[in-house]
Amino acid sequence: MPHRNSDPKRQFEAVEGLLTRWLKERREVLGKYTEIAVALDSGLDSERLQQRQQGLCELLVDYVSAGHFEVFHELIDEAENFADGSGALAEKVMPAIADTTEVIMAYEEKYCGAQGSQEKLKRDLSALGEVLESRFVLEDQLIAGLHNRHRLLVTSAPTT
Repeated sequence: MPHRNSDPKRQFEAVEGLLTRWLKERREVLGKYTEIAVALDSGLDSERLQQRQQGLCELLVDYVSAGHFEVFHELIDEAENFADGSGALAEKVMPAIADTTEVIMAYEEKYCGAQGSQEKLKRDLSALGEVLESRFVLEDQLIAGLHNRHRLLVTSAPTT
């Protein structure tokens, strides 16, 4: 991973790779979420539904952890390295992202190892979907404000 004192272009490229992997993981979360929503509507048996639910819980934990312990830190470091004031956006957005983390982790704790009624799961899955949508919007704002804005600076900078 890049470090604060590294070359801004190198740091940008490293963060670009990290974001590519992380956003792929986001698509996997959405795919697993959709599988469960479809399974609930089709009346999938409880055991197979629980297996899919376990997969979603694992992906949620991985995705949220990568965001908090890797991606957000690297984005903030990049903003500090470019020293363009873009880090102020993180101060504004990060508390809202943290709020979504609490809801996501509560869902994971509730459904990771236990089976609940399918009606309750439908309701909780719907609420999770709303929280995920909100989180993705916030993450996209963070990426746009702390990474994408540097793209022009990196691509237009003379190569050494």
